[in-house]
Amino acid sequence: MTIRIGIPRALMYHYYYPAWRVFFEELGLNVILSPETNKDIIDQGIRLAVDDICLPFKAYYGHILYLKDIVDCLFVPRFISLGKYNYVCPKFMGLPDMLKANIDNLPEMIAPVIDLRKGIDPVRRIAHEIGRGFRGNYLSIERAYRKAKNAYRRFIELQEEGIKTNEAFELVLKNSKSKKNKIQGKIMNIAVLGHAYLLNDQFISMGIINRLEEMGVSVSTVEMYERCWREKAADKQHKRVFWYFNRQVMGAAYHLFEKDSIDGIVQVTAFGCGPDSLVKELIDIESKRRKISVLNINLDEHSAETGLMTRLEAFVDLIERRKMREKDKFSTYG
Repeated sequence: MTIRIGIPRALMYHYYYPAWRVFFEELGLNVILSPETNKDIIDQGIRLAVDDICLPFKAYYGHILYLKDIVDCLFVPRFISLGKYNYVCPKFMGLPDMLKANIDNLPEMIAPVIDLRKGIDPVRRIAHEIGRGFRGNYLSIERAYRKAKNAYRRFIELQEEGIKTNEAFELVLKNSKSKKNKIQGKIMNIAVLGHAYLLNDQFISMGIINRLEEMGVSVSTVEMYERCWREKAADKQHKRVFWYFNRQVMGAAYHLFEKDSIDGIVQVTAFGCGPDSLVKELIDIESKRRKISVLNINLDEHSAETGLMTRLEAFVDLIERRKMREKDKFSTYG
């Protein structure tokens, strides 16, 4: 009987799903993915999760509850660090323990420790440890690892070409070519900066990217800028931000400030996230110095679509009016 392994459609799923799916399927496992976040998943997660964690983690609990009775095991990696000089949020570090403490009758949990500060080629070592647990031999595990690594590289490349994350998932898994066309007729360029697990979850983010695009806005996200650019820009902050994902957001913002090719920034944060609050303030300070408009959207389970739409419409209108004034001023003195 084929082993069914459950992957919650939340948190790190939005960064690594193509690699995970390719790896496990190459090992002969049946990957079971939870559905897109909905009200029932959120409500169940909120009931079980501790109060002081942010909304994406509460959603994760709901996804685990959906999967736990229909799979043989759950894949819940324990993330520590994604590089030599950084860490992830402590809640990622303790996620497997929090789930075990709050949810009864969980199936076996595959929870490798992802700490990329140590060892030579730690991802490969972790892949072999997981594969041996499913009785894979060396050659089959190595083949699965290499295919997963190639899938991940392709996923990153597609995003840097301007493909949205969820579309990039489909292209990688279907082995399809990119069909990104140059967008015509957009009234302005706005960067929507925030964690992928916030922006790409349509229920949590209330479809903020799609709503802006419907208003005629060309949207860019953190993942659409090369990592080396983000790291180089983030280094301009005099004191290093060591929270990995927050550093990527800040680096994308600082890169945009230097490039100066956007009309505004929408920064999306999770209520209760300390590193988000810190980076938000740093970006606000720099944006004021650069005279770039920034809209801060803070999300939790009480956020309302009506309020979001009102703020987005007002922000787009503000930028459009400012651009018209600048155009008139240029025409007058030209």
